[in-house]
Amino acid sequence: MSVIRKDFPDIVREILTDVAIASHPSAMTAFLSVKALWDTGATFSVISRDKVAELGLVPVDFSQAYTANGWYETPVYRIDLFLPNGPLIKGLRVSQSDLMVCDMLIGMDVISLGDLHLTNNGKTVFKFAIPPESNKDDQAP
Repeated sequence: MSVIRKDFPDIVREILTDVAIASHPSAMTAFLSVKALWDTGATFSVISRDKVAELGLVPVDFSQAYTANGWYETPVYRIDLFLPNGPLIKGLRVSQSDLMVCDMLIGMDVISLGDLHLTNNGKTVFKFAIPPESNKDDQAP
């Protein structure tokens, strides 16, 4: 099991971590370090228009996306996502958007692959474990 852990000095309103991305399929030397916002309100992961251009990504599809500003059509790309705790998620489908505070949104398509844990006791502690731990309560005696 691999675990990301990030301790913040205060209680925070957004979880930002460094991740690495590359076009899919990728060579290990082609990874680009980016700031990612973990967003449980996002069904799918999103990459910024700037990083699409920087990586030279080519759309593999088009999709409808919905934000607080309404519906829009967006190109869809495939990337390889390298999380700081070691797992490589190959061929992740991401849409494109103009992002303000980060280069990428990590949505529930990635978050649902593991266990996400937040504590806020005077400071925020973020943990993400992949693969998820087994739930001992669900196992028969």
